[in-house]
Amino acid sequence: MDFLRRIFYPQQGKIDTELTMESSLVCPRENTVEELANILDCERVVHVRGTPASGKSMLAGLLVAYYRNRKIPVIYKNTWPQEFVPCYNKLFVHMFRENGYDFDIRDYLFTQDVAIILDEAQMSYGADDLWLGLIKSQSGNRYGPRIAIFTSYGSPTKGPEMDPMPGSPLAFLGPQQRVSITPSIVGFSPKIALFYNREEFDDVVFRYCHDVTSLLKLDDGASDYLFSLTNGHPGAVNGILNMLQNVYRSDLKRDMDAVREADIRKTLEDKNKAFAFLEQTPVQRSFVDLKNLNPHAANTLRKVLIEGSMPRDLDNEGVRICYERGWLHTEPLDVQANEIICVLPTKLHAKFVEYNLADPKVKFPREKYPDIEALAEATLRQFSRRNMRAVSRYGAGAIIRPLEATYQDEFYRSLHTVLGYAMDVTSEWSPDGVGRIDFRLGSVGWGIEVLREGDRLHEHCQRFTTRGTYGKWIQEGLLQDWLVIDCRATSPRPYEIPDTKLWRAVFAPDFSAVEVRNQYNQVVVDRFALTE
Repeated sequence: MDFLRRIFYPQQGKIDTELTMESSLVCPRENTVEELANILDCERVVHVRGTPASGKSMLAGLLVAYYRNRKIPVIYKNTWPQEFVPCYNKLFVHMFRENGYDFDIRDYLFTQDVAIILDEAQMSYGADDLWLGLIKSQSGNRYGPRIAIFTSYGSPTKGPEMDPMPGSPLAFLGPQQRVSITPSIVGFSPKIALFYNREEFDDVVFRYCHDVTSLLKLDDGASDYLFSLTNGHPGAVNGILNMLQNVYRSDLKRDMDAVREADIRKTLEDKNKAFAFLEQTPVQRSFVDLKNLNPHAANTLRKVLIEGSMPRDLDNEGVRICYERGWLHTEPLDVQANEIICVLPTKLHAKFVEYNLADPKVKFPREKYPDIEALAEATLRQFSRRNMRAVSRYGAGAIIRPLEATYQDEFYRSLHTVLGYAMDVTSEWSPDGVGRIDFRLGSVGWGIEVLREGDRLHEHCQRFTTRGTYGKWIQEGLLQDWLVIDCRATSPRPYEIPDTKLWRAVFAPDFSAVEVRNQYNQVVVDRFALTE
């Protein structure tokens, strides 16, 4: 992009102090950039971590522009020599001079009111002079160079994972110095994030849809769904907007007033075409490289998909590969980063894993589960009381899952426990975008809806009738059998409409046990204890 080249590489000897973004498509992220600058004023070092194509270079560019516009000397570095660099301080002095700053900072870099923006800094992790020198000395300082470090992996608290030289511990970066892909839950963490917040996301969509070259329009429901799908991931947002523009260009030229949520779901359900398009956009760098995926990494990705998160254990080969290649993001859960979890960055990335890591050669065990009820019972028997009692469950983007999603999350996990991680199970399946079913097993054509405390029970049951939302899927053979499971901790009233495929899973208040009843409240599976 020309405007990024202009920011990062100004003409030698000329500093643009009135820099403005040339592209009307670029969200200036003014509040985020200003808060990032405030952190640097107070702490002198900030560490911004995110997976590939998550907007790190764009945010770095906006920060460079911020300092240039305020006449604060700033340099940007995103290439890292493979050979040994004896003194990064001298290198930075040379870069300042190349960028037209003519004052003498040769001996006093540590005292200068300047900014150093380090992008792709995970490539510098072997540079002890940089990390144990300038970065360590400036962390928490009150004056001297401001250093913004943008990396795609590394320890939240200290950057490099390797052990430093004996007697030279790396600087500890506190939560107030750490910016992640979404706002952290750790106390004292900044409220800003690498991904767009909702206000910034809306601005990006507005700019895209009102560009003179764009035909795309999104209704409110489509915008809400797109934000939920991407978590505001800059590369994912841009990629999907481009895809929707491409897919619906002809319809928008004719009589389509706006793209709706159902249209987005329908587009994504054609997984081969959808991801083939997205793989031509920058966001593809954040997707799993299927050609270079080994079994260890594949199993790690499946586990994170199914369980929402898993501990970051770098002794685990699969975890280490996914971590270093940016397929998973790591997030600390405490100030000292003693507990760190791995998550997929967005629901879109979860869809990619779900679509591509199912093994079509794995056959459904019909002899073991001859009907959908047998499978549902086996799945409920795998529910964990510990998981059901958990206060916080983390999902894509390290965002805490809502309480109402507990039953669905646990059913998804337990279903894979029963069938194996490679079974073809699609969540939120929607072949035409109109309505969606919680879980579909493609090999047998079974669909399962999981409700909480009878929420919109009648509406969900009616979807499976001839005139219901799912009626045509049944008529077309896409759904061979189905079951609605109403999970609850209170005793339900009978549901009197005949021939409804409905189960009521009634859990003990402490989630120690569960009993299954049919629509008339007759027990069909005796009370049994949940697993640990």
